Amino acid sequence: NAVWFITGCSSGIGQALCEHVLKNTTSRVVATARNPSSLSSLPDGANVFKLALDVTSDQSIDAALKAALERFGRIDVVVNNAGYSVRGDTEILPIAQARGVMEVNFWGAVRVTRAVLPILRDTNAATGTSGGLIIQITSIGGRLAFAGNTFYHASKFALEGFTEGLAREIPDEWGIRFLCVEPGGVKTRYAETAVSSFDTTNRLEVYKDASMPTNQLLAYLGSDTATRNWAEPEKVVEVVYSFVAKGEVGRRWGLRLPLGSDSFGMQKAAYEQGLGEL
Repeated sequence: NAVWFITGCSSGIGQALCEHVLKNTTSRVVATARNPSSLSSLPDGANVFKLALDVTSDQSIDAALKAALERFGRIDVVVNNAGYSVRGDTEILPIAQARGVMEVNFWGAVRVTRAVLPILRDTNAATGTSGGLIIQITSIGGRLAFAGNTFYHASKFALEGFTEGLAREIPDEWGIRFLCVEPGGVKTRYAETAVSSFDTTNRLEVYKDASMPTNQLLAYLGSDTATRNWAEPEKVVEVVYSFVAKGEVGRRWGLRLPLGSDSFGMQKAAYEQGLGEL
């Protein structure tokens, strides 16, 4: 009967996770999005609470957490899923756009994480069992970086480092555990727009040749070969939910959870290359 607080629930992994958690009729979900009308596809009921949340605003975060506690009394699982990307050539992408990605993907998750720590430590203890779980949806892009998406990768690398440091900072007796979920390719609206969302505005001639690494990657992502083995979001959240329900995180499993054959395979190859360089 855990209470889940999930950000970025309007589509993709966030929406699929809400729907999967609610299949367990005793679970409760606080589903959030910047625009709450985008949550209309989620079921209504006593176990679901839909809220507006802007992760770039401390005031919005505090209001959402307060409302969640008033509704359900505690929060057990926090999932920082809200995020987006701007794709383009690093040399000319506006810094304002790069800062926007960092503000949501990194600082947004940091803000939510900091705000829930006293809830997991103190509020939960007053209502039964202290502690809880904080899940960061980072992606393979938080461990490996690819051309044309540098600021997204920077935000996810930063979130991985923040979470690893915080996990070492929090004493075991608080009962607060952390998990970085690192999916590879997932068939979501975000992934489907990987090519079309690439910013070609004012692109420099030196980057336009088909042999450039970014253009080769875009050509690959636009092919059926790239997406053929991508995971369905429902499968991703099924695995995440299973790990949470079985109490694997922080006990039998470490901080990171790569998901998908592409995420596992590419990370394994990168680690082996790194060992060879030592």
